[in-house]
Amino acid sequence: MEARGAGPFGGGTMSVATVLVVEDDARLRELVRRELEAVGYRVVEAASGGDGLARALDGDVDLVVLDLNLPDVDGIEVAERLRADVGDVPILMLTARADVKSKVEGLYAGASDYLTKPFAVQELVARVHVRLRERETPDELRHGDLVLQPSSATVRVDGRVGVLPERECEVLRLLLANRGRVFSKDDLERRLYGSDGPGSNTIEVYVYQLRKRLQLLGVDDLIVTVRGKGYLIV
Repeated sequence: MEARGAGPFGGGTMSVATVLVVEDDARLRELVRRELEAVGYRVVEAASGGDGLARALDGDVDLVVLDLNLPDVDGIEVAERLRADVGDVPILMLTARADVKSKVEGLYAGASDYLTKPFAVQELVARVHVRLRERETPDELRHGDLVLQPSSATVRVDGRVGVLPERECEVLRLLLANRGRVFSKDDLERRLYGSDGPGSNTIEVYVYQLRKRLQLLGVDDLIVTVRGKGYLIV
């Protein structure tokens, strides 16, 4: 299905993305639905965590707007189950908790981004747009002066070029395409090998070698280790 015109994001023809809004506040859910539909998105609604999970599993969902405080299943648990059962779907978490601990907890659970209530609905729409754009498979992924071209497994930094082994390239691609999200060693292993991963310290070796290759290109401390959790790029 296609729609013409992308509201404030420009004209032209674009594929219609489906956004699942999981929010128990009916007025807020309705407001978010109207604003997202106004710029061309298809919206599916759910008033509880359980309903949201069921709807996500029943059909193709491109992004989930997820309230943290739900009446049945906590938003953290919903995010964890979505990541386990649905995969790469971006999650924009809505929370009334402004403390850093709550936000970090949401990111660990699999959220791609968060908004603290109250928020401007225009900002929510903009963040949805950005996260969906990031989800597309680009020819290039950029981070400052670093440019990764997954198709050729090459990294460019200020004119210097490095070629990455296939697995290391995929690790870097995943981390760059999901900036701010923590990937555990198990997460990365599943992405690289499916359910038949080699185990042991394979991912640690890939990350170690990848860091060394990036250092040769003048890039230090790009991949952050979160003790006891995994790796991310911020």
